[in-house]
Amino acid sequence: MFKSYVELLRLPGASAAAVPAALARLATTMIPLALLLTLVQSGRSLAVGGSAGAAYAVGSAVGGPVIGRLMDRIGPSRVLLVTGPAAGLVLVVTALRAGGASTGAVLAAAGAAGLTTAPVGASMRALWTGLTEDPGLRQRAYSFEATLSELLFILGPTAVTVLGTVLGARGALLATAALLGAGGLGYGQATAVRKHGPRPRSGAARTEQTRDRAGARRTAASAMLAAIALTAALSSGLVVAVTASLQDQGSAPELAGTLVALQSVGSVVGGLIYGARTFGGTTYHRYLRLLVVLVLALAVLPVTRLAYDAGLPAAWALVLLGALLVLSGLPIAPAGAEEFQLVGEMAAQDKATQAFAGVGSVIAIGGAAGSAVTGLVADHLGSAAALCLPAVFTLAALLVSLAARKPIIRAVAAPEVEHTEPPASTSPAPNKGEPHS
Repeated sequence: MFKSYVELLRLPGASAAAVPAALARLATTMIPLALLLTLVQSGRSLAVGGSAGAAYAVGSAVGGPVIGRLMDRIGPSRVLLVTGPAAGLVLVVTALRAGGASTGAVLAAAGAAGLTTAPVGASMRALWTGLTEDPGLRQRAYSFEATLSELLFILGPTAVTVLGTVLGARGALLATAALLGAGGLGYGQATAVRKHGPRPRSGAARTEQTRDRAGARRTAASAMLAAIALTAALSSGLVVAVTASLQDQGSAPELAGTLVALQSVGSVVGGLIYGARTFGGTTYHRYLRLLVVLVLALAVLPVTRLAYDAGLPAAWALVLLGALLVLSGLPIAPAGAEEFQLVGEMAAQDKATQAFAGVGSVIAIGGAAGSAVTGLVADHLGSAAALCLPAVFTLAALLVSLAARKPIIRAVAAPEVEHTEPPASTSPAPNKGEPHS
C-alpha cells in the first residue's frame, strides 16, 4: 500500500515541497490550542483564550483566499518570503506579551497572525497538478492530501501537549511560531515551488460559448462550496453530538475528544487504503458514491443512544459508539480527496490556489455553523436527534451535488478548454472564404 505513496513522493520535486508544507500545516493545527494554553497560564480567562483561537481562525478564513490569489498572480515563493516570517513573528510577540498586553491587543494580534498565515495546504494542492499529468497519480495525490489533513489534526494538539509539558505553554507557542515560519519558508524555496510561478491568465474571447461555461462554473462552484460546507458541518457537529450523548448517559463528557479522534483514525486508514488504489469513473461520480457510503455509515450512530435507552450498560454503549465512529470515519478522507480533485478540475489554472484557499474558508464557516446547529438541536430535541445530524448534513451535501449535476460536469472541462483556446487579439483574422480552424 505504501509503495503507491512512495511513487507519488518520488515525483521530481514532490518530497522537497511536501515535507516543509506538512510542517507549516502542522503548525496551523497547533496554534489554537497553543494560544489558549499560553493565555490561560498567563492569567487570562478561558473565554479570552478561546476568543484568541477564534480570532486566528477568522483571520485565516479572511486572509487565506486573498493570499492565495496573490500566490496565483506572482508565485508562491515571493509571497512566502513575506508571510512566512510575518505570521511567525506576530505569534512570537503574542507569546512574549501574553500577560502584559490588553485583551483587545491580544485578540488583534491573534487575528493578524491568521491574516498573514499563507494557505500552504491550498498551494500544495495546486502544485500537484504541475508535478504530474497522470490521472491516477493526481487521484492519489488528492487522497494523500485529504489523509494528511486528518492526520495533522490528530497530531497538532498532541504536539502542543508534549511541547507544553517540556517547554511550558509559552515555549509551545514559540516553537509553533518557529515551525510555521520555517515550514512556510522551506516550502517557498523548494525547487518545484519556485518553478511554479504565476500562471498565464486566459485570454480567450468572451464568446457566447465561454459565457455559458462561465455561468456553469459559477453554478457548479456554488453547489460544491455548499456541499463542502455541509460535510464540514458534519465533523464539527459530531463533536457536539457526542458530548451531548455522553452527558445524557452519565459518562464523562471529556471523553468526547477521544471518541471523535477515533473517527479521524478511521478516516486516516480509509484515506491510505483508498489512495493506494486507482478507481475508475469520473471524479464527480466517485464523489457521489462516497457520499452515499458516508450517509449510511453516519446514519447508524444514533443506534448507540437507542441501545443505551434499551438497557445497554454505559460502558458498552461507549465501546459501541467508538467502533461505529471508526467505521464512519473510513469514507471521510476518500470523500475529501474527491472534493479536492473536483475543485482542482473545476478551477482555472491561474486561480487554483485561490480556489483551494476559498475552500478552506468555507470549511471554517461550515464547521462553525454545524457546531451551532447541533448544539441547538441537542438542547431542544435531545442527544439522539443531535446524533442524526451528521448523516442529515451529509445527505444534504449529496442532494446539492446531485441537483447541480449538469453544471458540475460541464465546469470540470471548462477550465481546460478555455486555456487551450488562443486569445482573440493574437489570432490572425481568417481570409474571406477561409474556414475557421
